[in-house]
Amino acid sequence: MAGTVVVTSVGMIGNVKGWVIPVSFFPICFALGSIVKKPGVFEERIEVREYLQMTILIDHDVIDGAPAARFVSRLIDLIESGHGL
Repeated sequence: MAGTVVVTSVGMIGNVKGWVIPVSFFPICFALGSIVKKPGVFEERIEVREYLQMTILIDHDVIDGAPAARFVSRLIDLIESGHGL
């Protein structure tokens, strides 16, 4: 077995609503779902927006919870801002 991260995309199946529960032997696994439109709060208004359904599996035996939480928080910030797109 080589590598430390796995990325899988089940979102290409179509506009399927739901969450992926990945099973992985790697310390970090990203499972990307589809992009769905649903209502949410943006700048104190409720409006329909697109949301990426994503599950991140982190092995707590390899990665401590605090750095993992900071990583996920930063990843969310980058995705929401569209940084680097």
